[in-house]
Amino acid sequence: MKSFQEIPEGLARLANGRDNILTHELGIATNTATQTIRKHLCQTGSFHGIIPIKIGGKLQFPVGEVAKLVRGEVL
Repeated sequence: MKSFQEIPEGLARLANGRDNILTHELGIATNTATQTIRKHLCQTGSFHGIIPIKIGGKLQFPVGEVAKLVRGEVL
């Protein structure tokens, strides 16, 4: 069983201890343009199965879910 602590090093540095990351940070972590992320959100409501939450008018993505995506696990 995998633990929540298994976050890829680059993503951990990017998140800097936070539980959620912003859209542009998700783009950096997944090597995806922010506009592509927004397009996925408009078309499907998620980005590869990750549903963002809106805090302070900004979309934020859970680091644990992003870690699964980066590791290639099915969401």
